[in-house]
Amino acid sequence: MKRIALFLTVVTVLLVAVSCGNKKQPTPTTSSKPVYTFSKEDTTEIMYQVNQFISYLESKNIRGAVEMLHFLGEGDSIRALNPIFQRRQAMSLMNVQGIKYDVNQIVLRSNTNNEVKLDITLFEINPADPKPNKTAFFLRPVKFEGKWYLTVWDNITNTNQDRNED
Repeated sequence: MKRIALFLTVVTVLLVAVSCGNKKQPTPTTSSKPVYTFSKEDTTEIMYQVNQFISYLESKNIRGAVEMLHFLGEGDSIRALNPIFQRRQAMSLMNVQGIKYDVNQIVLRSNTNNEVKLDITLFEINPADPKPNKTAFFLRPVKFEGKWYLTVWDNITNTNQDRNED
């Protein structure tokens, strides 16, 4: 029994030594993709806008919240929502009015590919009640010409905005 334990110990040590010795060192690569770095000021500005958006929702000022929203147009231009999409977005926000809004997460990837997930508590429930009382709403902060804008994850708005202006 002692021989088997000794044998297994020796084999384990050898396997660990071999696997550690054969690790390939990562080779430096050159990438043509830009590297995005965001400063504390970027995060502060995004949070300021998100908090203002939440403040409008909490005070039932849907118009104020909608007026904060923009869309990313052709050539990465930023434009305010036209009246058709303002009404559409206002209806969406009215349908998810809640009693509490929380920032669940912020993910910053690039100037145009970011997300802020808001958790919305729609109504109070008993903790034992299995029915859902929450939903999520996503904002997409976009940095354009050094300034941050809030846009929404809405493919129709983002792709048809230029064709549907009043």
